[in-house]
Amino acid sequence: MLYWLRKYAKVIIVIFIVIIAFISFFIWKPHHKEKSDETCYPQIILKGNQIISLKVGEEYEEPGYALKDSCGEKLENRLEIQSGFRSDMPGTYEIIYKVSNQYGNFTEEKRFIMVKGDIAYQDQYDKIDNTVHGWGIPNKKDGARPVEAGSVRENLLKYDAYLIGNDEKTLYLTFDEGSNDTYLEQIVDVLNANDVKATFFFCRRYILDHPDLMKKLVETGHSVGNHTANHYQMPLYATRENFSKYLKEITAVEEAFKQVTGTSMDRVYREPKGEYSYRSLQIMKDLGYKTYFWSVAYLDYAENVSKEKALQELTSRVHNGAIYLIHPKNKGNYEAMDNFIKTMKQQGYRFDLVKNIK
Repeated sequence: MLYWLRKYAKVIIVIFIVIIAFISFFIWKPHHKEKSDETCYPQIILKGNQIISLKVGEEYEEPGYALKDSCGEKLENRLEIQSGFRSDMPGTYEIIYKVSNQYGNFTEEKRFIMVKGDIAYQDQYDKIDNTVHGWGIPNKKDGARPVEAGSVRENLLKYDAYLIGNDEKTLYLTFDEGSNDTYLEQIVDVLNANDVKATFFFCRRYILDHPDLMKKLVETGHSVGNHTANHYQMPLYATRENFSKYLKEITAVEEAFKQVTGTSMDRVYREPKGEYSYRSLQIMKDLGYKTYFWSVAYLDYAENVSKEKALQELTSRVHNGAIYLIHPKNKGNYEAMDNFIKTMKQQGYRFDLVKNIK
């Protein structure tokens, strides 16, 4: 055995070295890195100006864009363009360009269209009733949907106005600003902790005074709607003589929200104090808004509302598709909110944004 090892020692050593070298080559040799989700990324290059100014009624012409992918993939069929642009209404609009590649990597770019000018008062508005109505659908405590909701709902839908959701176990929380002295920030924290989205209707001054809260609402997926600049009775301005003031009440809120958040607010609207006319509703529809009333409310703006009282009122009035009007001014609503949400979820209800009502 020793003789055999000595005789072929050199051969064995050479073979051993070759084997080690062969293994090492495959273990440590530099590999070409495969194209992957880490190295391939798409890019959108907008042509023309990122901010474009137009006059009301002026046609928008797309300046164009270029699509590139670091791995050479063709992206034309993967591009999505989202736009709520309207040339007939003043405001700032976003055109969002999104593209993804085969690895799921995506990017987006935005172009802003600023439409300036006045909308003309339409002759047809004079033919629409401008009588002021106060909102007062009674909300009972028996779990049933308001009887009045049937015929009234159908009439309001002609104006893209809603008082209640569909007959299913979905609830819609809406909060009207009230004043600067509120528990709004605390309520938002409760909503976020329970993964519940809500709709907030704000006036201009509140938006400007609370920029951080506005950004937080956008970042956490809530919906912010228009409650007019000064909380006026809007049918009073729904006339030919006062139409410019009417428009200013709406556009001033849009501009304030855009100023502090960099994004456009949702086109959801609530008449101040629920005081409306059919003419006002038609004007808001023509401005691209949907109006939302409510099917649940109580005297929650009283300062002495306790947590127990708030919880009892909120839970006793629940019904399918209920739109809740809640004022964040009193501490009771804030203190009851966590229990209310958890109780409703235990009963099989879900929460959603009013803009999703179909």
